[in-house]
Amino acid sequence: MKRILLIPNEDKDPGVHHTSMFVEVLKKYNCEYRVITEHSVPRSEDLDKYDLYVVLGGDGTIMRISHIASKYSIPILGINLGRVGYMAELEINEFELISRYFNGDYRIEERMMLDARIGNESFLALNDVVLSGAAVSKMISFDLYNNGDHVRKYNADGVIIATPTGSTAYSLSAGGPIIDPRLDCILSTPVCPHSLTAKPMIFSAGDCLEIKNSTERDIPVYVTVDGANRRELMSGESIKVFKSRISTKFIRIKKEGFYRTLANKME
Repeated sequence: MKRILLIPNEDKDPGVHHTSMFVEVLKKYNCEYRVITEHSVPRSEDLDKYDLYVVLGGDGTIMRISHIASKYSIPILGINLGRVGYMAELEINEFELISRYFNGDYRIEERMMLDARIGNESFLALNDVVLSGAAVSKMISFDLYNNGDHVRKYNADGVIIATPTGSTAYSLSAGGPIIDPRLDCILSTPVCPHSLTAKPMIFSAGDCLEIKNSTERDIPVYVTVDGANRRELMSGESIKVFKSRISTKFIRIKKEGFYRTLANKME
């Protein structure tokens, strides 16, 4: 018997209306289910006792839950209640497709994650690690190293260190390339660099990138991991980013591949 945890974003599903509709579909199958709202998940127990997390929300909700699911190696089925929902598998009019999961007609897609470390602090990212200044239109300076070798110095609004999953998020808006999520690599995209030659760069997933804050002026610089965990990076301080040992697993039950999904969502 499958054990399923339903995690709705209450802001996107007021009164858990859509979640209740999905529960009615689940009742057709031999499974146990439990509903925990997104904000309650961090305080919950026995999160490792499930076969599947069904996340009802947008990409932000799915990304936040991925940090928990990946630690327990539990796959996620995303249901889009947001605007783009690029990480989601189902729309609200496709609840009945859950039958394929119970029939074994699905695949598991693994997405690499990043470990980001500042001193003794460690953070996990599915999308990206962003270094930026606190003030709008204030340029910062930083040095990028790869496995200890100096790559180059940047003067820019910031830099995005992204996974292939994150290549279709902030990095794309900053002019970075789209990377097939089946690849293992790390993308570095400078944000508004003050240079004609500062371009996005792709590194091996086996590399360790280090970004040193070399801003000399009195401009606060912050690190943001997956849009959260904001932490100031002091002048002269560095952050190291490398491929994590754990990954996020997504349930895929539709036949659409990456490129068709990309076209549908981005258009």
